[in-house]
Amino acid sequence: MKDFIPPWQDMPTLCAHICATPNTVDSWVKEGLLPQPRRVKGKQMWKWTEVDAYLSSGGGQTLDPEAERIKNATRKAEAHAGH
Repeated sequence: MKDFIPPWQDMPTLCAHICATPNTVDSWVKEGLLPQPRRVKGKQMWKWTEVDAYLSSGGGQTLDPEAERIKNATRKAEAHAGH
């Protein structure tokens, strides 16, 4: 039987699935290697399909400068909206 991977994961669950510490996850989010978490009732949650896609593609990195500009602007707007 295949191991169950929860579709939505909090920090401890995500850390267990990617073999990383919370500090590493925070760093990887800041570096764009992992997607930004969503807040669900004040709790950080990651959607596993997004995490898997980021890790599979090398962190969502792209060589297209326009796509990179849009990604950075979106992150900035999301960070500003969350405060």
